[in-house]
Amino acid sequence: MVPARSLGRDVVALLDEDPDLAPGLEPEQFEAARRRAIAAVIETDPPGWDTSDIESAAEDGWLGLFLVDGLLLRRVQVGRRPACELFGPGDLIRPWDADGEYAPLPITVDWLVLRPTRMAVLDTAFVLRVARWPVIASRIVGRVAQRARSLALTQAVTHLPRAYARLLILFWLLAERWGRVSPSGVYVTLPVTHEVLAMLVGAQRPTVTIALQRLTRAGFLIRERSDHWLLTNEAIRCLEQPESLELVDGSDTL
Repeated sequence: MVPARSLGRDVVALLDEDPDLAPGLEPEQFEAARRRAIAAVIETDPPGWDTSDIESAAEDGWLGLFLVDGLLLRRVQVGRRPACELFGPGDLIRPWDADGEYAPLPITVDWLVLRPTRMAVLDTAFVLRVARWPVIASRIVGRVAQRARSLALTQAVTHLPRAYARLLILFWLLAERWGRVSPSGVYVTLPVTHEVLAMLVGAQRPTVTIALQRLTRAGFLIRERSDHWLLTNEAIRCLEQPESLELVDGSDTL
């Protein structure tokens, strides 16, 4: 595990990073809020994140850690079966709440860092500084609700019978959050292995490898380099008509 770098030395102006957290404010009010919405930053690098330091530092009154940039993966393993959840820019996490003792269940939880990550610490002092603008706290809490809805939808996708359909819909969900539109489709920068994708869609790694090959042959999902995926316009048209997913290859349940 790579520990997070020291807390409190670097700071970030949260509204510079995410202006959508303060909608509807007049320019003067926005500027005043921008100056007050300053938070300490912690950083962590691949491959793993030891959350023990931040768990010890967290106090009642903290909102959480707001991801400014980077990509984290929370992995939960029940026995030998892992599952995971992705966190990216705009997400709020609270590791001190999320993880705990599961005895006597054989459950382990750890965090993987897929891309160097910066997190703004929304501590009690931050909450007090922005109290004049309740819309900011409301929007931050809204991000938690948004992530919960996204997680529920991702879980629903894992119940689809065919792995290639799960992968296609997963990439569309990721594209909606962090994609970049191009004439050919939507690019998603995602440094994930087949093993991580298997955890995300509830399949075995060899099954995911075969499903990705199938999607590539169909011209739906192109991996241009290790962390650069193109969800093509053909794939998006296919998603608009779910029955056309069968055209990929309906001969089995991969």
